[in-house]
Amino acid sequence: MDRIVDRLFCGLLAFGAAGHLLGTFLFAELWSALFVWSLAGVLAAALLVALNVVRSFRPGDRAVAWIALAGTLCWVGIAGLFGISIGNLFDPRVLVHAAAAVGLSYFNFRAARV
Repeated sequence: MDRIVDRLFCGLLAFGAAGHLLGTFLFAELWSALFVWSLAGVLAAALLVALNVVRSFRPGDRAVAWIALAGTLCWVGIAGLFGISIGNLFDPRVLVHAAAAVGLSYFNFRAARV
């Protein structure tokens, strides 16, 4: 059951990254600085998803778990900072990314300690 919940959090972060990508193309002027940096955020989220999927398939790999933990904890901070920057910590975009990153941080910490 834990493995399913872990992968659901990966899916939630992937959903957030896909939404970020869609929003980038819908709301940022093509090739502007905002567009490029927004794509960088999509890439960062996608790489965190990939890293966490790898970690979920390699339960004994503590190095991957520690790296994934560092990434997801930073992502919690970034989601919070985004919420502060828009003046709404309860914006659905903030909540999706933060919830996914907190959930993944839990599983990363458990995997890193074993």
